[in-house]
Amino acid sequence: MNAQDLTTLPAPNVVEALSFEAILAAERADLLQRYPGVADVIDLESEPLQKLLQAHAYRELLYRQRVNEAARAALLAFATGADLDHKAAFYGLERLTGETDERLRLRIGLRIRALAGNGTREHYELIALGTSLNVRDALATQPQPGRVQVLLWIDDASLADVTALAVLNAENAEAARPLGVPVSVAVARPRPVNISARIWREASAPSDLVAQLRTSLPLAMAAYARLGRSVPRSWITTQLHVAGVAAVRYVDNLRPAETTTLAADEYPVVGVLDLTDEGVS
Repeated sequence: MNAQDLTTLPAPNVVEALSFEAILAAERADLLQRYPGVADVIDLESEPLQKLLQAHAYRELLYRQRVNEAARAALLAFATGADLDHKAAFYGLERLTGETDERLRLRIGLRIRALAGNGTREHYELIALGTSLNVRDALATQPQPGRVQVLLWIDDASLADVTALAVLNAENAEAARPLGVPVSVAVARPRPVNISARIWREASAPSDLVAQLRTSLPLAMAAYARLGRSVPRSWITTQLHVAGVAAVRYVDNLRPAETTTLAADEYPVVGVLDLTDEGVS
């Protein structure tokens, strides 16, 4: 699916950057304007007015932070928990049992883009994701005019047939698809990306850094992967060239390729992972 990455949006203007010192200074200036006679004592730590200013500024800080939290809760990119449930309900969605905020947020985004009417790509993908948590990703395609095929990335392969049938029934429900549009469902397949690299460490790096990379790279790939999403070698290099790594050199030009191009019914996974620790550079 081609859902918008909300993390790339700029910080919202409605959320104010807070500073206790700035609020205290503004409170101090306001007091001096109203009561200039305290100018000689206002900065003394023993002065009761100084204590009152600090207390008032702190309460003002807490109030503004609460306003910030309320503003963030109204935004899809930041809403969590019950706030996100209410946003989902506004668009006619409910959280599935065990569904994370991230996945529900994705479905809400699809629902918004699907409001153009039945037949949009997002409409079919939303139905697939809303059918089962076993559907990690979905991609609606048009293999030929007048036909729709929904590709599914299944988490638990042992339930692939059951999940695919449930999605097929949901997609073909009377209220789901436009009349006269046949919808089929297919299970996507993993595409292994083999990686063979030599890693040199900086002197300050931990001795088990390469072992850490063997663990972190598959996790990073799982977070990055989408149906049909290609994997450039530069992305892999970024994941390997972490703090403490002096150099990364690949053994050949095929593990990995410059770009591993995936078909629509494929999703990338780490295949053979051969990382050689070359010691300190």
